[in-house]
Amino acid sequence: MPRILAHPVVCILARIVVGGIFTMYAVDKIAVPADFALNIERYELLPLALVNLMAIILPWIELLVGVFLLVGVRLRANAILAVAMLAIFILAIGSAMARGLEINCGCSAHSETVGWGKIIEDALYLLLALRIVIKPDATLTLERLATTDTPSVVVAP
Repeated sequence: MPRILAHPVVCILARIVVGGIFTMYAVDKIAVPADFALNIERYELLPLALVNLMAIILPWIELLVGVFLLVGVRLRANAILAVAMLAIFILAIGSAMARGLEINCGCSAHSETVGWGKIIEDALYLLLALRIVIKPDATLTLERLATTDTPSVVVAP
C-alpha cells in the first residue's frame, strides 16, 4: 500500500466519509420506513413477505455500522459489513438498470434514480471502506481509549 494511503489520517477521513454516509442515510430511512419499504419493493428482488422486515432492520444495521465507524469501535468488522452492504447495493442498482427499472435507489429520503452515477458513488465508498478493512488505525477511536494503559496500584500483603 503506498505510504500516503497507509497514513492514519486517510483512515480517519475514510471513517468520516463512510460512517457519515451510512449514518445520514440510515436516519433518513428510519424516519420514514414505509417509503423505504416501497423503494425496496420496487427493486423486485425480495419476496413481498421480506420487504417490511428488511425496511425495518437494514437502516438500524446501517446506523450502527456508521456510528461505530465514526467513533472507532471494531473498525475492521464494521468496515467489512459496510463493504458487504455496499457490494449488495451496487449489485441491486446494476440489476435494476439491467432490467430497465427507473426507480429511486432507496439510499435516502432524497430522490436519486438508479444509474451509473450511483454505482460509481457507491464504488468509491466501497474503496474507502476497503481501506479501513486493509489497515484499520486506532487513532482517534474509542477502542484506543479503552486499551490505554493506566498505572495500576499494587497493594502488598
